Amino acid sequence: MTKAYRERLHAHQNEVSAHVATAAPLAADTTQALAARLSDVTGKTVDLTVSVDDSLIGGIVATIGSTVYDGSVKTQLKKLREAIKA
Repeated sequence: MTKAYRERLHAHQNEVSAHVATAAPLAADTTQALAARLSDVTGKTVDLTVSVDDSLIGGIVATIGSTVYDGSVKTQLKKLREAIKA
């Protein structure tokens, strides 16, 4: 019930929640720039949460709702490995 309320409140306020996983901690100015860029992409105010995931090796993975923007080195290496196998 609380989740549904938050979603409706965000929709009413033209906000969206986003989660970003990075390989290393981000500086405050980088986090603000990333939130601004995601705001440009979505056309909404972004409520950003950031976490560190060492397994990414480098890059970031941004999740907004059901949309995932994966710019991690881990995924790029996986795609390269699959291309070499094919």
